[in-house]
Amino acid sequence: MKFSLPIYADYSSSAPPLPEVVEAMMEWLGSSHANPHADHLPGHRAARAIDDARQRIGDLLGADPEGVIFTSGATESNNLALKGLAGTCLGGLYVSSLDHSSIVEVARYLNDNGECRGGQLQHDLYGSVSPDAVKASLSSGGGRALVALAHGNNEIGTIQEVAAIGRAISDGGHLFHVDASQTAAHVPISVHEMRISTLSISGHKLYGPAGIGALWMDSQLNDELLPLLHGGGQQGGARSGTVPAYLAVGLGTAAKLALDRMTESRAHLASMTTLFLEALHGNGIDPVIIGHPTKRLPGHLSLRFPGATAPDLLSRLAPHVALSTGAACSSGELRASRVLRALGMDEESAGEGVRVSFGRSTTRREAKQAAGHIANAVRAVLDLN
Repeated sequence: MKFSLPIYADYSSSAPPLPEVVEAMMEWLGSSHANPHADHLPGHRAARAIDDARQRIGDLLGADPEGVIFTSGATESNNLALKGLAGTCLGGLYVSSLDHSSIVEVARYLNDNGECRGGQLQHDLYGSVSPDAVKASLSSGGGRALVALAHGNNEIGTIQEVAAIGRAISDGGHLFHVDASQTAAHVPISVHEMRISTLSISGHKLYGPAGIGALWMDSQLNDELLPLLHGGGQQGGARSGTVPAYLAVGLGTAAKLALDRMTESRAHLASMTTLFLEALHGNGIDPVIIGHPTKRLPGHLSLRFPGATAPDLLSRLAPHVALSTGAACSSGELRASRVLRALGMDEESAGEGVRVSFGRSTTRREAKQAAGHIANAVRAVLDLN
């Protein structure tokens, strides 16, 4: 019997690398392998390939390529930016409680260890942070502050008004770190126009390889960043360690393809979510959409099916559709998503949240079939209750 994989609807968790990305990487896994920091011809060639990748990432971000620092992913990039600059920001570190753990937990760590006092950015019921809310948080004074915010929320899909927020932060003389791991493949970014100081991306959210990401940093901060890793002083001392040429080339290729295909990709993802919701309604299922109704990540839907818990749904859907829930196991206790609870939901409602996210390779047939499977699972769970 032939094994059939479930429909993949978890692209916000990890998007498989595009064929062009895999092809570009293969040369650097084979005959062209070399240490890009070595002073010989193969090393120089690998170094040029990495510089080309930096340029492509810079093009995607509207940024100077010299500011691109390769890391292992957005988690490391966020840690490097926040821990590396916190000591220079006596005004404190301000984050949203809705953001990824690699921002929230770093802020908690720095505050608990007395390295940088922490502050919370207020959000509305959609998870949006307004420029006025940021100004209010920074109004207490005390010196230059660092504000960290995800451009697009990985769980509820809300996209922040980064340009307006960046102006509010910059005009006050503060620094602005943006986690763009969810948006870089879908939303135009210009770090200079958005007044961004540092920005992180992750390869596997960009249809590139897992295990690599990048931190872009304004050159004016070069002398202020405290590195996390010490060693050979690679990448200007900001992040020691040999840069893996094959991963860097893969990330650079993914960045170029994201820029070249962004408009087409956005249109495709919008059509998939519309088709999916129409199919759900056609099956008699009317979900509650969590997050902002329009200012949200393309192809991303955070949904509640009242009366049907997320674990029950996912267990029934496992053979048919691969999607995710915000629930996490902590100390052996299954709890509803902290993000949904921070959004103001009670434990029961937050425990019903699931995330459906489509990608560039999602077909119309898959979107409709996914809706059908989910509708059947919802009805089965509700019938048991």
